[in-house]
Amino acid sequence: MNNSMDLIFKNFLRLLLFQLVFSAFSSAYAAEERHINLLVLQAKQPNTNFDSIITGNLGQLITSLEKDAHVLIATRTASVQDRDVINVQTDVLRLTSKNVLANGGFNCRFIFDDESDEDSAFYSISGICDELTAGNKGTAEKKAIIKRTMLSEPSPSFNMWAKLYEDKSSGVVFYVDID
Repeated sequence: MNNSMDLIFKNFLRLLLFQLVFSAFSSAYAAEERHINLLVLQAKQPNTNFDSIITGNLGQLITSLEKDAHVLIATRTASVQDRDVINVQTDVLRLTSKNVLANGGFNCRFIFDDESDEDSAFYSISGICDELTAGNKGTAEKKAIIKRTMLSEPSPSFNMWAKLYEDKSSGVVFYVDID
């Protein structure tokens, strides 16, 4: 009977140790949650130049760009993990003067990659966006391939917004930040 009690006690200790290790791992993982911030703007004037990298929080970014652009989308995706697909969609469906249904807006799918190792944090994002334009003949669709963009290392006190995509003809520009 003594051996069975020893075995039960040893198994209990192993289980307790496992739970402690798992709990520590879970806490460490929770501390590493990442959030993707996306801002989509449209230039007020043709041929507006947008910087490749802009620093500041979302409010500062909007304030610095509002003289040159309108905000189309501002969104934050919480707790992204490696290989998550982030879907961002906004559009308007209307009946045109010729009684045709037409959409205007965006439908984007982004893939988030966490390429970090023990020493460094490396993140990237890429994707596909459909830019929809509503007209009297219906919806015109322009597909945009969003090339892989490396994101800055997250900082709780410093935002670095990278230009993710720009279409000079429509004046649309996407900026992304990670925290």
